[in-house]
Amino acid sequence: MSQSPENIVPNPSDEALQNTVKDNFNDIPTQALDAVRMRLAQLTHSLRRIRDELSRAELPQWYSLQSQINVTLSQLMSVTTTLQHFQETLDSTVVYPLPKFPTTSHENLLTTLLRKKNAPEVDDWISDARETLGIDLSTIDPKQLEKTLQNDKDITKWALGIFTTEFEKHNFKDLENEDELNLSSKNNYKPSKPFSVESILNFTYRGELALSSTQEEV
Repeated sequence: MSQSPENIVPNPSDEALQNTVKDNFNDIPTQALDAVRMRLAQLTHSLRRIRDELSRAELPQWYSLQSQINVTLSQLMSVTTTLQHFQETLDSTVVYPLPKFPTTSHENLLTTLLRKKNAPEVDDWISDARETLGIDLSTIDPKQLEKTLQNDKDITKWALGIFTTEFEKHNFKDLENEDELNLSSKNNYKPSKPFSVESILNFTYRGELALSSTQEEV
């Protein structure tokens, strides 16, 4: 079975049409997505670092772990603030794959992006938050809800300030324990007079330490 040359050779007009049609990315909220991506990447790095420290055989010092937790809480607050800032833009954004998107190799990612409902664990988080809040969202006035949330933010900000102040008052990072003090005193010890050749040879070959004059008298 043969084909005509017209079917084998592509039409130049078709190639020109494909070259002129390009993907339009003007409507993509790149600023909002990049901001959220950067905040989530920082939070993920901090959570992974805490997990690695807790999985070690020897647990880290409490002040080191507390410092890392404070950083993580700050980054979590930054993620929340960023999502609230771009809430209107993100809620109105519709995700859809382009024809060139590798749907086979990135099926899980595509399924997550196109998901219309919340994941089961997310629904559990929302349900727990509503129960903890103790407010019926179906009957409460929006202004009253906004006022309640603002009061919670003010209380949280006040509590964080008190915690930071008290933490600075009880900062024990620069203190040394008894062993560290003894070690530093031993390292700074200087003999009152040079060691004799005999005492050096006794220590080298027999492991015997020369007694000081005060120890010999005792």
